[in-house]
Amino acid sequence: MAPRIRTSARTAAGSTPQPGGSRGHGPAVHPEVWASPARAVRPLAVLLAAFVVLGPAVRLAVDAVAGDPSMPHAWLDEAARLVDLDAEGNLPTYFSAALLAATAVGLALGATLSRARGALAWPLAVPAAVAALLSVDELASLHEQLALLADLLGVDAGLRFSWVVPGALVAVAVGAVLLLVARRMAPRLRRRLVVAGLVYLLGALVVETASSGLSRPSADGGPEVVQSTAYVLLNALEEGLEMVGALLALRAVLLVLRTAVTPRGVVVDLDPAEPALRHA
Repeated sequence: MAPRIRTSARTAAGSTPQPGGSRGHGPAVHPEVWASPARAVRPLAVLLAAFVVLGPAVRLAVDAVAGDPSMPHAWLDEAARLVDLDAEGNLPTYFSAALLAATAVGLALGATLSRARGALAWPLAVPAAVAALLSVDELASLHEQLALLADLLGVDAGLRFSWVVPGALVAVAVGAVLLLVARRMAPRLRRRLVVAGLVYLLGALVVETASSGLSRPSADGGPEVVQSTAYVLLNALEEGLEMVGALLALRAVLLVLRTAVTPRGVVVDLDPAEPALRHA
């Protein structure tokens, strides 16, 4: 049976759990020994590093033997696809989406706990919605549909990834809203999330724009990517920065939470040592 998640609003409201149980009935629900879920960041960082190194290494190795008829190219191409940072629907894609989804869940949980204390919920709920949308975008590549808007307005700037221009405008607008929302956050959480967002955008927009320059005219007159060593490495940098940004955001969120295992299940609470919201 999966452990049940319990929030501990009664603890925050000032009730003191008794050693013998909760109001004298059964074992205590709110223990005194807590752990930080941010401990999960280290193994995730190791997995992230493995994807960033393995992806381009396998891609370049497979490309190096592309002309050898004795090699099992079907197997090699599939192996490269599974870890290719420039591909969709593979292991790095699901990993990035999972990081963003976990960030959204953590922020939503923090918003719920804040509301249970009578505090504001929307300063955490708004970035939770943005993180959830980014997670969906990672799986469905929704941002690429902005290329249609770029073509309609004629603002593709000659880039292979024409969605970058309207995407930058959307990023500025959403970033401005998030910065206003972040004013209600505690300084440490705000600073950590801003750094995470800047790292993410550095990969998603700046390095993506640079990699779009590594293209040549295709048969239909449009730009076509040149699968060179430079492109593969630049793409690894781009995707790596996006994953690092997502992991930093997840770490920032996990640091304001604390967990404990009790006989009644897993207790999740806001960590009073790492406030999520700025005091009024």
